[in-house]
Amino acid sequence: MTARALRRLLTLVVLLGATVGLAGLTAGPSFAAGSADVYVVQGLPGRSVDVAVDGKTVAKGVKTAAVVGPFKVDPGSREVTFSDGGTELLSRSFDVKARSSWDVVVHLPEGGSTDPTVTVFRNDTSSVPRGKAELVVAHTATVPAADIRVNGKVLFSDVANGQSLDLTVPVATYKVAITPTGKKSPVYLGPVSLTVKGGAVNRVYALGDPEKNTMNVAVHVLATGSSGSKRPDKVDTGTGGEAAGAVRFLARLTR
Repeated sequence: MTARALRRLLTLVVLLGATVGLAGLTAGPSFAAGSADVYVVQGLPGRSVDVAVDGKTVAKGVKTAAVVGPFKVDPGSREVTFSDGGTELLSRSFDVKARSSWDVVVHLPEGGSTDPTVTVFRNDTSSVPRGKAELVVAHTATVPAADIRVNGKVLFSDVANGQSLDLTVPVATYKVAITPTGKKSPVYLGPVSLTVKGGAVNRVYALGDPEKNTMNVAVHVLATGSSGSKRPDKVDTGTGGEAAGAVRFLARLTR
């Protein structure tokens, strides 16, 4: 998760003064023959948007931090269009494969621009080891690259806007904070309590602009089921950044 995304996430949790539970659970993938699932994450602060897939409107008035879908699509090049009040904001085309799942996130870019951008993330829908959860943190806020601290340890380092990192963790509640890369302060967000759900992919998106007090968090929990046997703890470097000492950290968590 990038510094900005983490900063906003932490700020939101602090403002709420409550534990962030990974709600918004969606059913596990049930792909029709040859189809793919597309979810849309609305990461634009203070707006409600309409969503069209391949020219067909699939959702209207989607509010900030909401997750809508799944929308069944055929394999190939698909186009998602976002509009506000009848005015098209932007469109994004991307290729999908059969029996795959995707999160399409409309959000602000780094640097404080008000012009939206879109980042597409593929969901790993493989089974999670029993008693474990897949945690994916994505930086889709306007803050610069940052470190993500979990239980006081730097788990992900130098995560930028549009990047994500994932980790297989025991089912538990974790203290998460976001700080500038290589520094302990200022704390952009948190520390906040984050509870992950087992047998699922827990996707957390940091949204908004802290300079405008619009930091927010979108959560998408996608049920995948649990495998009967335990697989080794793994760290996936995702789309950018570092997993600093994550294997050692996980070993301590599972003791």
